Amino acid sequence: MQIEQLIRDNADLLSLPEVCLQIQLLADDPEAGREDFAHIIIQDPAFTAQLLKRVNSAAYGLPSRVDTVSRAVGLVGINELRKLALAMAAVEVFRGQPLQGYDMLTFWRHGVFVALVAQGLARQAGVLHAERLFIAGLLHDIGHLVMFTRMPDACVRLGPAVLAHAEDLCEQERALLGWDHAALGGALLRHWQLPEELCLAAACHHAPLGLEQGARETALVALANQVAHAVEQQPGPAAGAEHDPYTRFIEIEDAAPVLAALGHVPRELWRQAGVGPAAVPGCLQQAGGEFDALLELLYGF
Repeated sequence: MQIEQLIRDNADLLSLPEVCLQIQLLADDPEAGREDFAHIIIQDPAFTAQLLKRVNSAAYGLPSRVDTVSRAVGLVGINELRKLALAMAAVEVFRGQPLQGYDMLTFWRHGVFVALVAQGLARQAGVLHAERLFIAGLLHDIGHLVMFTRMPDACVRLGPAVLAHAEDLCEQERALLGWDHAALGGALLRHWQLPEELCLAAACHHAPLGLEQGARETALVALANQVAHAVEQQPGPAAGAEHDPYTRFIEIEDAAPVLAALGHVPRELWRQAGVGPAAVPGCLQQAGGEFDALLELLYGF
């Protein structure tokens, strides 16, 4: 089955809520104010309730409870609202869908960490609206969720390679399906009407070099993915089942083994991203401190 047909055949199941699409469009309008956003959001009571629940969570640390959408928009800002709405909607698209051979929580844990690191690297690189890289990082592997929810029988053989982040994963996928999760993810983000630079970041994060469009965004997501894999491969305590790799990097000194594991990353990729390895320790420290609250914000409600 071709990618376009897979998305077309599952368009209803894979579509974002209308309110989320309207928020994305309105966020590109320089004349739009917070009341315009509030008017759109309150048309969807379920989305409104979830938005207020998240804005009032520990992740935002607001001094008092927020009871109105207008005030929520004013406090978190339009760019943060756009990021939060899209992240919420992406989680909801796949919530409750049957998943065989893959673990939904494992997927979102990896995605949240990549998102935090990508956003941190983007800020270090001086990228305007670095929060866009949070979305690109969060959704970089979204093709896997489509594969394992919509084509479970065909993909069951890929489960071990996906969970192990096998180096030849994309080659295995192309040999089995004719395409890989990255290409599928990029196509889904285009279906969701995301900016082309973010679609390319998903589609090309395993082959990021030499792009003409979206080169920096793709390089930042590719680097964040490499950092996350390096973190995940660090040895844990003897009780391996309890090992949590993502929240250990509160102290910058802990980053040394991760930096060593990134030695294979081409210099050209760092140059394309506009950032160097020296930015990684600070990003790990920031991501480690925010990870649990953000995972709870997006997934644990």
